[in-house]
Amino acid sequence: MIRVGIYGDTGMVGQELLKVLVHHDQAEVIFKQNSKRQEGELANCDVVFLATKDPESMKFAPEALAAGCKVIDMSGAFRLPCDQFEAGYGLTHTAPELLKESVYGMPALFANEIASARMVGNPGCYPTSVILSLRPLKGMVVGEATVVATSGNSGARAEVEETSNEVTYSFGKKHKHVPEMALYSGFAVNFTPIVLRSVFAGINANIRIELSDELKALPPHEAAGKLRAAISSAYGADDLVKVVEDSADHIWGTRDVVDTHMLVMKLGVDDGFVYINALEDNLGKGAASQGIENMNVMQGLSRLYGIDGAYKTGVE
Repeated sequence: MIRVGIYGDTGMVGQELLKVLVHHDQAEVIFKQNSKRQEGELANCDVVFLATKDPESMKFAPEALAAGCKVIDMSGAFRLPCDQFEAGYGLTHTAPELLKESVYGMPALFANEIASARMVGNPGCYPTSVILSLRPLKGMVVGEATVVATSGNSGARAEVEETSNEVTYSFGKKHKHVPEMALYSGFAVNFTPIVLRSVFAGINANIRIELSDELKALPPHEAAGKLRAAISSAYGADDLVKVVEDSADHIWGTRDVVDTHMLVMKLGVDDGFVYINALEDNLGKGAASQGIENMNVMQGLSRLYGIDGAYKTGVE
């Protein structure tokens, strides 16, 4: 039995972690801490999740590691090299020594490194959709990727607004997730995030990037076919990344991925560019269920163990 601790158990991500762990028969939550109370003993934990903001994660990570726990940080504090973190987040890193050993927690890319890690930085929700879309296309597309993405309001708070309200913020290179997207996708990125205040969950990321000269020379449908094949072949069954196409009977949208552990992509080619639409659950694949997947890998379990009880792990 994996003994689990959660800092920030009453926040959105903390609550989502608990939702998944209820269905995980090899894990038991024995420690919880938030700003109001503490339950259990940290020293008894095997793995600790930090569902906290960046400053708190930098404080709690050394504490948990010193107690002998493995750590999965759900904030952005341990995803980037120190200089990139400080520039992107506007904070001084207070535990820079841990960045040297922290592994980026994307099992689809780094499962071997995660398996032997004691410190993992779980990816952001927006970056998960962008990195898994772009990384397989190295050499097939060129230049800077333009990303426009919507997210449900659960990325920030539990409540949704009754009146439709779409809020754009931190566009261009200003958003703190841009360095993460660029570092792990291998492409420069500009980014416009849009929060849908009246929608609870779901990421809808739309990516535009120029084709290589070789693909530009092909008919658009042939170029699109090669891009779909490259993405599909880059991922295995446990990655739960699926390339789909719209049909007369079904147009893919966020309703197909909310409450699943899937990342679904569809793409098309037009006028020398590829347009990729990537869909995922921001609280699941973009946060908590990917965190549980990291825990499974770190503890020697199959990657998707316990996740299918809380989320669908396939798409019809």
